[in-house]
Amino acid sequence: MFSLMPWRKGRKGSPGAASGTEGALSLFRNNLEGMVDRFCACGPPLSEEGWTAPSGVEVKETEEAVLVCADAPGFELGDFAIEVAGDTLTIAAEHVVVGEEKEPAVERSLRRIVMLPATVDLERVEAKYCNGVLEVNLARAEPAKSRKKVEVKAG
Repeated sequence: MFSLMPWRKGRKGSPGAASGTEGALSLFRNNLEGMVDRFCACGPPLSEEGWTAPSGVEVKETEEAVLVCADAPGFELGDFAIEVAGDTLTIAAEHVVVGEEKEPAVERSLRRIVMLPATVDLERVEAKYCNGVLEVNLARAEPAKSRKKVEVKAG
């Protein structure tokens, strides 16, 4: 099987890769990696700590909670949809206005996805919006117990 692969070098009986073929594969790989890098650039960029928040979002950690502050000027309280799933916080907002033709039109929208640095308690999430800044306070979840004694019952 390996003898059918012309780019493998060093095998007896295989012709080896022609420089044009090897160069084309290398060019293809580099172009593919570049496309993936550009596509994934919309996600949170890495920093010294391993991740950072998207632009316009600030994440602060304390022992009790994780506080996420997002710049969101020009929205109203009813425009926001906030969702926490696992270690991801999704902030979405859409400001709809009624135009002259009585058809609703989206004037502005916002979507931010933040990877949370800690596990949070879904029952204790609070959000406040004031002066164009959305603050989401996510209480940390209690650490899971690593050991539990299980009683065996008769069947």
